[in-house]
Amino acid sequence: MKPKQIERAELVRHINEKRLEAGLSYAELADIADVDASQVSRICRGQFITFGASVVRICTTLGLQNTQGEGTTWKRSRRAFDPNWAKLERSIRRAWDNTPVGAERLAKVIAAVGEITRK
Repeated sequence: MKPKQIERAELVRHINEKRLEAGLSYAELADIADVDASQVSRICRGQFITFGASVVRICTTLGLQNTQGEGTTWKRSRRAFDPNWAKLERSIRRAWDNTPVGAERLAKVIAAVGEITRK
């Protein structure tokens, strides 16, 4: 979908507000959202034409929701964005082999780490 200039400007404002609130650099946001850092930089400067996959990934990562009405608008989600949780979740997804056995193994490893850190 090709946004109007005002829609793009509104989205860029929301993205940058959320990114700065979370204390994330372009590179950190890129790592969490799994988008190339140079593309994150361009998107954060409003240099995009459509609401493509990378724009949507960044918005989802930052907790921005797309609301339909007259045109396309973006608003802050009620869900608080926690960059530390996002980094942890990303690491877990990278380590998981997408199998039930792999999920069980990772859960056990995380539980064991939790036991160690509580002592």
